[in-house]
This record gives sequence, structure tokens and C-alpha cells, in this order.
Amino acid sequence: MNDDARAPDCSSQLRRLNVYLLATALVWTLTFGVMVLKLGSHYSAMTMELARKEAEANFNKDQAFRFWATMHGGVYVPVSEETPPNPYLAHIPERDLVTPAGRELTLMNPAYLVRQLNEQFGELFGVRGHITSLDPLRPENRPDPWERQALVHFDRGGEVMEVSDIDGQSYRVLWRR
Repeated sequence: MNDDARAPDCSSQLRRLNVYLLATALVWTLTFGVMVLKLGSHYSAMTMELARKEAEANFNKDQAFRFWATMHGGVYVPVSEETPPNPYLAHIPERDLVTPAGRELTLMNPAYLVRQLNEQFGELFGVRGHITSLDPLRPENRPDPWERQALVHFDRGGEVMEVSDIDGQSYRVLWRR
């Protein structure tokens, strides 16, 4: 065989090899892309599940604290700038007490305690809380539009877990009955 006869055969094999290499590279790229998408989705689901577990643990701790404080009828604390007498408990005759040593105490109900804990220590531990309802006693507890929608869903027995933008930052939010 002469060199002229081999040239078209070599060229044809080289083209076929290039097609196979291109096809292989394309298949590997698509496989890698699908794996990255699945991994990202799995990572996102794991992050949400971890956030749910943390939110549930925080919620359960708050509930236990509220049950304990309710069982004891509230907690008396010294009157201070941070803990002034609760105006919504003014109808309770024992709301404010003075100890024999002259120390002024005021009664804090469970909701007031949890509110103060959330306000004073929420950022410290990375868990923010907000007390609200569809019919709040305190004007500052009025729900925003998202909270109102979640509360309606919540009142129907549902649970709400989503990522929400609050004050320009993303938070995972859990509403649980």
C-alpha cells in the first residue's frame, strides 16, 4: 500500500476519534453538571432540615419556659429600666410588690418574659423571635403581611417553614403549633 491510500484512512480515523472525544467530554460534562445540581439540591434540603431542627429545639425550649412560668403564675423581677411594670397586667392587684427590705418587684407573665429574652439575647445566640397573633393585645405585636398570612395558615393547623427576608437578611422562619 502506498502513502496516498493510507492518508484518507488516517484522516477518517482522526475525525472519528475527535467525534468520540467530543462526545465523551460532553457526556462527562453533563454527568458532572447533573451531579452538581443534585448535590446542591441535597445540600439545600439538608440545610433546611437542620434549620428546622434548630428552630424546633428553640421553640420547644420557649414552650417549656412558658409552661414553667405559667405553672408558677409568672415570675417577679426587680423593677428597672429594662423591666418596667407591664401595663397589660395592671388589673392584677399583686403585679407590683415591695419586699420587706424595700426592693420593688414586678410580675412578668410568660409572654413578657419570652419577649424580653428574644429582644435582649436573640442576636447573641442567632435566634430571633417575635410574639404576634391575629388579634394582639399590644400594638407592637401586630403581624406584618407575611406574618398575617402565616398565622391564617397556622390557625388551620398547618406548619410554615420558609426562608424569609427580614431587615435585609435571609432567615429561616418556622411557625409551629
